[in-house]
Amino acid sequence: MVCDTVVYHPSVTRFVKFLDGSAGREKILRLLQYLARFLAVQNSSVLARQLQIQFTTVRKFLRFLKPLNHLQAAAKFYDNKLASDNVVRVCSILKNIFFAAYLSLDQINLLRILKLIPVTALTGKKVPRWSNWCWLFGLLSGLVMDLRKIQTSHVQIATFLNANSQNQAGEKEDHKKALGKAYQDRYASLRRLFWDATDSFIVLNNLGYLSSNEEYVALSGVVTSILGMQDMWKAA
Repeated sequence: MVCDTVVYHPSVTRFVKFLDGSAGREKILRLLQYLARFLAVQNSSVLARQLQIQFTTVRKFLRFLKPLNHLQAAAKFYDNKLASDNVVRVCSILKNIFFAAYLSLDQINLLRILKLIPVTALTGKKVPRWSNWCWLFGLLSGLVMDLRKIQTSHVQIATFLNANSQNQAGEKEDHKKALGKAYQDRYASLRRLFWDATDSFIVLNNLGYLSSNEEYVALSGVVTSILGMQDMWKAA
């Protein structure tokens, strides 16, 4: 009886669903990768460094063919000619295209790690750098989109607050719900802005434009991994 209570508990069911897809597993491995990276720096641990490499490699397997997801998403945003905000639409298209390019180039990194293609100046240096550049451009597109959504939400909140003071009692309830939705949208956009900015910090260090301590880069990866896991947990 106690066993049934544990097995069929909603949290356990959600956790099973979370792990059932490759995306959930990839997010957990990303968290472990950056934790191992942090421990490798803190303790000069060879084991932690080896674990980091292994987690990174397995993640590349789990993301195989994932560029197709982003290409499909970009096509859907492109076809949505009736979008209410063209800035968000264009940024969404660019973000998904750059992420598709980033993940495609990362597959070349995987083939190099598996020694299926030779290590050359192209595959060993240029491709990883191009991959990081695509990741950065995708994040920059996301940052513009985040700022646009924050601006739009702020305008909506101001409009609802002004309208709410002039409406009748029945209409105030509808505006209260709309105002609550606008506050939620603004919070989600601010959270996403922080997320994209933190990932940008990581990739700028990867590209050598920043030379921050390795601990800070690793902790940034831990933070964004947790944010990603939170979103997937809510969707599970």
